[in-house]
Amino acid sequence: MRTRVVCVVLTAVIAVGCGGTEAPAGPPFSTDRSVQMLMANMLDPAADLLWDAVGTVVDENGENHWQPETEEDWLQVRLGAIALAEAANLLIMEGRARDQGQWVELSQAMADAAMEAFAAAEAEDPQLVFDLGESVYETCNNCHSVYWVDDADRGRAIGSD
Repeated sequence: MRTRVVCVVLTAVIAVGCGGTEAPAGPPFSTDRSVQMLMANMLDPAADLLWDAVGTVVDENGENHWQPETEEDWLQVRLGAIALAEAANLLIMEGRARDQGQWVELSQAMADAAMEAFAAAEAEDPQLVFDLGESVYETCNNCHSVYWVDDADRGRAIGSD
């Protein structure tokens, strides 16, 4: 008798746990902002924080070299790198991802390269930041060579499509 009661109770618990309830809905993400808006207002400015951090210009006035000098300077480089890495998540959200194959792979490659640049900025290694800036650029260029349609608004803050 005791075994039968345990079986009935256990069956009832399993039935309640498995029966008819839907999986909880995820957070209410909004993808109203277009990829074009994200590129112009988030990714391009973040990339510029990384790419403009270290450089050299040689002109008629000689050689002009710059790199982050202060903690605030390095913070800006880290900010740019982490924003790029996290922006990859925004790019692959349903409603923005152009496909679930190459688009996702290219976005992830950008995130990975940006996190390497973030680590270089944390180490305050200007040469490595410079070198990894090229890696980040290549991930961007790889995606743009497949998905970029029009350069008319590149680098300009724009409204929604």
